[in-house]
Amino acid sequence: MSDDSHAQFFRFETPDPGIGPREQSPMLPEELARARERASMHRFSWVMVLAAPVSVGLMLPSLAFVIGLGLVEKWFAPGLDIDRIIEGSWGWQALVTVLFIAGWASSNYRRDSRDPTKRYWQSMPDRGLVELERHTLTSGISLWASDNPEHDSLMLWQNDKLVRVQSSGVSQWILAMTTAGHWLVLMEEFPGVLRHGQVSRMPAPEQRMKPQQQLAIAFAPGTHVTLGERFDGAPVPLTESSYWMTADESSRLAEASHRWSFFPSDRYAVINDRDADWVQRLVDKALADKARGCTGRQPERPAVTAEHPPT
Repeated sequence: MSDDSHAQFFRFETPDPGIGPREQSPMLPEELARARERASMHRFSWVMVLAAPVSVGLMLPSLAFVIGLGLVEKWFAPGLDIDRIIEGSWGWQALVTVLFIAGWASSNYRRDSRDPTKRYWQSMPDRGLVELERHTLTSGISLWASDNPEHDSLMLWQNDKLVRVQSSGVSQWILAMTTAGHWLVLMEEFPGVLRHGQVSRMPAPEQRMKPQQQLAIAFAPGTHVTLGERFDGAPVPLTESSYWMTADESSRLAEASHRWSFFPSDRYAVINDRDADWVQRLVDKALADKARGCTGRQPERPAVTAEHPPT
């Protein structure tokens, strides 16, 4: 992760005053589990505090001392007895090393113990609240993508707990229109076994997303970190297409729908006006593909099949 990506990640995970007030609600069990799983990424760790000071600090002061003596001999005092000086300074070197390690570790401790992101996530799950952003969906169309996932596993809610399962790389994308006149994008990845060299296929109908018209997206308070989606009401009138997006299309759709690190005034899952025309063209492309009775362009690289892994 580059420095910019690292800073952007932690900014995304930290409460942002630019996010306006939202409706608060008690967490559902799955949301609480996902909050705790997210919080585990931000735990205070003595290993992180001490790792660099101990591994590097044991050598760095003595190495700097020896290099400094070498430079003094070369530039200012030819014939300087470096060996004698080193042998007579072991005590001072040990003291300096201890002070160096202690100072570095102390600095790391102050940094991590006062880090606003860590402090937020240490207490947030125990508060038991999420913030909701509500949308009313009027219609939608279902598209598909088959990309090797960046991570080969998913966290699914099964039997009242989060379970890590293998990802198939197959994902369903629903482009829905809201009563506010915006495109809103829902996405779900499916578990399965990676099978290279096979044509991707959609999961069984009963496994696919079936959104309802009233959607409330649950966020960690003060952030755009999503913890769940709550649906209610009648089913959304949904056009089931068999269109498989290209890698470029799915990547751009993910970016346009703000799936990951984004900041106000962008909103999670909501397409901005500048991308609305491109999304409409993608929808038109899928509708034309459906009218021709096609299954869409299949990925040219090795594809995967959405199947349940063996139990």
